[in-house]
Amino acid sequence: MILILSESCYKEEVIFNSEPDSLLELPLILRINEKDCALDYNTASLRYSISEDKISGFEALFEFQDYSAIYFEDQLLVNNKINNLGDIEINMPYKVTVITNNLVTELILTFSNLPIIQIILADKIFDDPKSLAKVSVNYPDRKTISSYIGIEQRGGWHTLQLPKKSYNFIFLNSNYTDDKVSTSLFNLEKNTEWMLDGMFADDMRARNKIASQIWLGISDDSHFGSQLNYVELFINNQHQGLYCLGPKINDELIGLSNNDALLYKAIGWTGPGCFVKSSSNISTIDIWDGWVQKYPPPAQRINWGPLADLRNLVVDGSDQEFRSRIDMLIDINNFIDYYLFLNLICASDNLNKNIYLTRASLAKPLCVIPWDYDNSFASSSIISNNPLYQRLLLLDPVNFRQRLKDRWFYLRNNSFSLDNLESIIRKNFDEINKSNIINIENNKWGSSIYTDCENIILWISARSNTLDEYYSDL
Repeated sequence: MILILSESCYKEEVIFNSEPDSLLELPLILRINEKDCALDYNTASLRYSISEDKISGFEALFEFQDYSAIYFEDQLLVNNKINNLGDIEINMPYKVTVITNNLVTELILTFSNLPIIQIILADKIFDDPKSLAKVSVNYPDRKTISSYIGIEQRGGWHTLQLPKKSYNFIFLNSNYTDDKVSTSLFNLEKNTEWMLDGMFADDMRARNKIASQIWLGISDDSHFGSQLNYVELFINNQHQGLYCLGPKINDELIGLSNNDALLYKAIGWTGPGCFVKSSSNISTIDIWDGWVQKYPPPAQRINWGPLADLRNLVVDGSDQEFRSRIDMLIDINNFIDYYLFLNLICASDNLNKNIYLTRASLAKPLCVIPWDYDNSFASSSIISNNPLYQRLLLLDPVNFRQRLKDRWFYLRNNSFSLDNLESIIRKNFDEINKSNIINIENNKWGSSIYTDCENIILWISARSNTLDEYYSDL
C-alpha cells in the first residue's frame, strides 16, 4: 500500500516515511502513554510494546498531530486525552485510520509483548566509523529511554556480508560521537557499549540467548557473560525484525580496574588458536596470533605475558611442569564449568574461537568467558579437541577428572537439570512466538525460522543422557 503525504493550508507536513529532522526526530504519527508507535512504511503498520498486565480495560494517553483525526477501529480518538480502548490483545491487528485534510491513510496497529528499539539517523550505518543516531528503548512496562548514540555494524567479514546486519553502539552524553556515557538497560549494570545481534545465521533465532542463560545460570562468581534480551528493531521507518540486545563484553561489564587486570579476545580462525604454540616473537601491539588485547587499553600498556605463558605451558611444558603449574595460570573451576557447558550445548566453535580470557589482578588466574553460540545445539560428539583439555584429561592435575565428574552430576541436579533446561527453552520460544515476530522476520528476510521447541528439548534430553554415561566412565 502506498502511504500519502499530507498537505495543509499553512504548510506541508510529511507524516509518513519522512526523513528525520536536525535533532534526529521523526514526525509524530501516534504516541501512547508517552511511547511512540514505531512505523514500518513498507507494510503500513505500527507496533507498540505493552505488558500483558496492561491489556485489560486499556486506558492510555493518546497524542498525534493537531491537524489529523485518528480512529482506532471505529472509535474516534481524542488527542492529548485519556482514551479507553477496552480489552486489547497482543498480536491482534487493529485498524487505525488517519485523516488529514480529507486524505485517508489506513494503518495496522499491533501490540507486542517485546521491547521495541527505534534507531533514527540521517546517515547510513557503516562498519567504521560510528554514525550519529538517536535511540529510543520502548519497554513493555516502564518509561522509555532516549539518547544519542554512535552506531556501527559489528562482526567479521562473513557476518558483514549477511543481508541482516548486527550492530554495536555506544551511548552518548551529547551529539558528539566521542562523548561516551554509561547507561543501564533492562535493569542491568551500566555499560557504555551495547550490541544488537541479528542472529541471522541461527535458523531458530534462539541459540545465543538460550546458551547465554544456561552459562550465566551456573552459580559461580567467576561466570561472566552478556545477558541478552529479545527486542524488535526499527531503523527510521523500517522494521528490521527480531534482535538480541545486550551489553558488550568489556572491562566495564566485568569490573576490571587493577593495573594488572587483563581481557583478551580470540579473533578469527587465521591465528594459531587458543591453546596451541604461539609465535616466537611476542607482539608489541594489541593484536597477536589470533588474539586482541581489550584491557588494559593498548595505548597504556601491552601485556601478552600471561597468555604466552599459558600457551607455552600447554604446548611445550613437561608433564611434571604442567601438573604443578596449570592451576596457577587458569581458574580450574571456571574451566571445568566451561568444558561441561560446551559439551552440553555442543558449541564446538567455542573451543578455539568465540572466547575471552580475563583476570582481575596479578594474584588471580585466567578465567574464560564464552560468547556467540550460533552453531550450538546440533552435534552429538564429545568435545575435547583442544590441547588444553586434552592435557587436563590425560595428565589429571589437581584431580581434574574426578572434579569434572563430580561437578557434572552436581549441575545435573541443579542448573543442568532437564526441568531447568526445558524451562529456559520454552520461555524463550514462548516469548518470541507470542509476539508474531517470527512471521515478520520471515517476510522481511526471506527466512524459514524454526520455532518449535520440542525437537531441541528432545535433543538436549538425549544429549544429557549421553553425557551422563560419558562422565560416569571417566
